[in-house]
Amino acid sequence: MADTYYYDLLGIPPHASDFEIKKGYRRQALLNHPDKNIGNGDANKKFQEIAEAYRVLSDPQLRAHYDRVGRDGIERQDGPNATDASEMFEKMFSGESFQDWVGDNTILQDILTLSDLHNAHTGGDTDARFSMVDSSHLIDDGDDGLSYGQFDHQRYQQQRKLERSEAKRARISRFQEESRQKRRRRVEYVTQKLAEKLDAFAGDRHHRRRYLIDIEREAELLKLESFGVYILNTIGEVYTQKATERSWYNTMGFLSTAYYYPRDKFASAKDTAKTVWGLLDAQQAVKEAKLDELDAAEADRIKKERGAEQDLLEKIAAGKLLMSCWGLVKKDLTSVLKEACDRVLYDEGVPAKVLEMRVKALMAIGEIFASVHRDPNDQVTEGLFEKIVSDSYELSKQRTSKKRNSKLDGGDQSEAADAMAF
Repeated sequence: MADTYYYDLLGIPPHASDFEIKKGYRRQALLNHPDKNIGNGDANKKFQEIAEAYRVLSDPQLRAHYDRVGRDGIERQDGPNATDASEMFEKMFSGESFQDWVGDNTILQDILTLSDLHNAHTGGDTDARFSMVDSSHLIDDGDDGLSYGQFDHQRYQQQRKLERSEAKRARISRFQEESRQKRRRRVEYVTQKLAEKLDAFAGDRHHRRRYLIDIEREAELLKLESFGVYILNTIGEVYTQKATERSWYNTMGFLSTAYYYPRDKFASAKDTAKTVWGLLDAQQAVKEAKLDELDAAEADRIKKERGAEQDLLEKIAAGKLLMSCWGLVKKDLTSVLKEACDRVLYDEGVPAKVLEMRVKALMAIGEIFASVHRDPNDQVTEGLFEKIVSDSYELSKQRTSKKRNSKLDGGDQSEAADAMAF
């Protein structure tokens, strides 16, 4: 081996597994993050080196090349193009490792795109700015040339506004149709992958045990992804629920829906209400921290007067904003998973024995994923995004406690709001 510098940076041996590489990266990124080493001029440089080491060692081809020739033979990506350890993964709420389990999770991107379409400025196009004559009023008087009728500016502006509004609706409609098609393809993909995973469970007792051990190992790796524990627990909850529903259906037939259908609807409505509340609470927290409703000078003055309180408000707002985003992602994720499970477990083209084995496999995987948790004493398994959330929650509790102590005779409701948000 030509060089072990990158392995040394991550604190791992040269024969480290993918799991050990990711865990070492998490540990070193957390310990050497510039925010935790204020005043240390070398912290940012080392942070970038750690990110570069992970970029190389996490790629099998780059790692093999590095093992042969060392750092001198690796094309470095310093600066803004290097792997950014503050982002950790390509997607905040589902990394590439979750691809076969949940598909492409683009709900947040779709919401932002739809918001941009709705808020698109409808004025100021070239025709509206520079047209001096309404061509529809041109009059053919029999001469070689054309003469102009009287120009109705107000009617022209109304017509242009109507045309732009119709074009805007058409763009929104096209985007919504593209989103429906994208979701349909996503459900089909997740269904196919789920069927393959469940059918691989079939075999003798020893085969099934080895299969579940592999699932447990994969879960330990997946929980290192951004919001990995949250996603795994959500998958586990859906899997166990759907496996239980199918078991009841096998026993009671359609009578089982009399219990599960209203229960599922109530749970969905409750999740929706909690998501909406979280969004509103996050919006209020961001407003309180940023003071966008005030002019810049006044906002800066208030922020300076707040001092350390301003930093606390910004951290609380960041955590609540992340959790409100997770609420949207979880609702979309749950919907896709439920539909995929129904397709796999109620496929009329599959023999009954295969369906029965699928139910057992789904329940087994669900129980494993639902039981995944983060060791509170192990900061390595807590990603930077999750740490923002946990720090925000603790700061919010402390702030609420201070308010309660300072207003012994008042009815402060912020505690209830914080509980709903987290």
